[in-house]
Amino acid sequence: MINKFIYSFFFIIGSINLSILYFILYPIFKIFNFIFSYRKKIVSSNIKKSLLHLDNNQHIKVIKGFYKYFFNLLIEILKMGSVNKEFYHHRIKVINPEVLENYRLQNKSIILMMGHHNNWEWASQIISIVAKQDFIGIYKKLSNKFFNKLMINVRGRFGVILVEIEDSIQYILNNKNCKIIGLASDQNPVVNSKTYWTKFFNQDVPYILGAEKIARKMNYPVLFCNMTKESNGYYNIKFEVIEDSPQNSRDGEITNMFIKRLEEKIIEEPNSYLWSHNRWKHKK
Repeated sequence: MINKFIYSFFFIIGSINLSILYFILYPIFKIFNFIFSYRKKIVSSNIKKSLLHLDNNQHIKVIKGFYKYFFNLLIEILKMGSVNKEFYHHRIKVINPEVLENYRLQNKSIILMMGHHNNWEWASQIISIVAKQDFIGIYKKLSNKFFNKLMINVRGRFGVILVEIEDSIQYILNNKNCKIIGLASDQNPVVNSKTYWTKFFNQDVPYILGAEKIARKMNYPVLFCNMTKESNGYYNIKFEVIEDSPQNSRDGEITNMFIKRLEEKIIEEPNSYLWSHNRWKHKK
């Protein structure tokens, strides 16, 4: 019963105009966050340890900006269950779709890397709509079965082929279609003796090397998805080549190029990164 209520609530709320949702729900969110301080220590610590070029007042400004961004992100994800393709065309401008088309005409599959910056969920939707080749969204299964199923349904509405991360390598090796493999590549991996460690904002972090391993094995070009916020609910996307011939790259090289580009993007728009994610919880 409770699951049906949540499902109905998700779609009813999602049917309301986005600007109205921002206006109505933001005061409620502010009160809720004032009382419960959602991950305040993690957010504050991550920002202060990462953005060393900013002073304390600027850190406080980014922290406040993050919570506004986080609220907008939640509302935008709520909208995903009720919108149509025209909504994404209106809200997101893909600046250089010809990059994807050129690879398709060469029958080359590509790997598209991005971080948890701006709205990666909307990015996968518009790319799947715009691109003529298959878009494979690699996702990490949610622990709650109901919400996992809900997000699969929402994410797959416009042709995104969803593959759970544990099954991704086998799926990609077996699927010979020309495709775009989309990954949010800044997730925490399982840490063990074989874990690859590198620096992210001058702090040791473990990284998943799955993207570059697939790229080298299959010689799939690797691109960075540069998503920029124009205003509330409006974005543009530009595709940037990280490595066109990955089979010639060394271990960790592609991953570190991605990290460097992601750092630059976060510095450019510091409010719009998922600072509540405990990215630096593991110690080397």
